[in-house]
Amino acid sequence: MKIFGLIVLILVLAGVIVYANGASLPVNHIVSVSGVIPAPPNRVFDLITKVANGPSWRPEIKSVVILRPDQGRDHWVEYLPHNQFMTFLAVRTDPPRRRDVVLDDPGAAYGGSWIYELSPGPSPSSTTLRITENGFIRPPLYRFIMAHVFGPTHNIDQYMADIQKAAAKP
Repeated sequence: MKIFGLIVLILVLAGVIVYANGASLPVNHIVSVSGVIPAPPNRVFDLITKVANGPSWRPEIKSVVILRPDQGRDHWVEYLPHNQFMTFLAVRTDPPRRRDVVLDDPGAAYGGSWIYELSPGPSPSSTTLRITENGFIRPPLYRFIMAHVFGPTHNIDQYMADIQKAAAKP
């Protein structure tokens, strides 16, 4: 019985440490990644803005529902594994140079905005893409996981890898 009590005590203490560490991390963060995409800017911009095609090149997206435009701006829902979904709104679209997107869920535990900036790449048939996430994570446990398990750029790193792979296909 003493061993069981000691195990429970250690687990509770670990939980308190994880929570305290997460609570000490800032709610808001800004991170960026840049990469070269093996396609011209128009093709890269199409991949970014034609969100209905996302499931064909982004493995974590199971489906997309296009919503009625919000004041002429693109509006959509991405469905993820485990019955999760996220609603997005494009707040700025400057083809083929820039796209700004926000998570359109004011009550979300996490979210923010993403800026996709395209510029000519090192070769005529390539594009340099910079993705900047200006995000927030409210729950301390999620902040701990983002900082110490996945890393702050996990999601935009995955997006960059996916778009590089998609753009390389003929």
